[in-house]
Amino acid sequence: MSETNSNDQSTLQAFRNELKDALQSPRHSKIPLFIAALAALLSIVTLADTETDKIAMSAHIESANKFAYFQAKNIRYTDTKIAAELFEKLNAPELSAYWHKKAVRYKGEKQEIFKDARAQQKIRTKALAKGDYYKVGVTLLQIAIVLASASMVVGGGTLFAMSMILTIISVIYSINGAGMFYNIPTDPIGFMDWGKGMMQQLQKSMA
Repeated sequence: MSETNSNDQSTLQAFRNELKDALQSPRHSKIPLFIAALAALLSIVTLADTETDKIAMSAHIESANKFAYFQAKNIRYTDTKIAAELFEKLNAPELSAYWHKKAVRYKGEKQEIFKDARAQQKIRTKALAKGDYYKVGVTLLQIAIVLASASMVVGGGTLFAMSMILTIISVIYSINGAGMFYNIPTDPIGFMDWGKGMMQQLQKSMA
């Protein structure tokens, strides 16, 4: 009986020691916290990406509706302009003035509608551009989480360093998506060319 209690106490003490070491070890304490922070950041960037997609879709629908309305107004403007010219040739000044007045009104309305449609197009274009940066940020964060998880299992410092680098790049892309500060390429080839250009400019400035 005493041997059983002794074994249980030894097992419990060993478990406590292992738990204490795990909590104090950077390999088991800091990396999970880093992964948790990445997961939280991933949720935020994903939410921002979703919102920009909604804005882009809404602006696209509104732009299409505005352009359809513009076409209808343009047809009415053309009809009233033809009517005004026709009555003018028929020596009916009152009717000509009436239809000319309507033509002027339709012309002003269609111009306003066209401006609104173009404004919605700009909103859509900007939202799509922001979404591209967010999507790159989301992808890089997902890869960073995988690398950080692998480094915790394998214990490789290189994998963790790569995860940190990808996280930094992801944050840069996400912040740029929020503020559109720089025209950073979102495709790999374009990004490499952009990076080479930046390095060349940096070397020239340091020379």
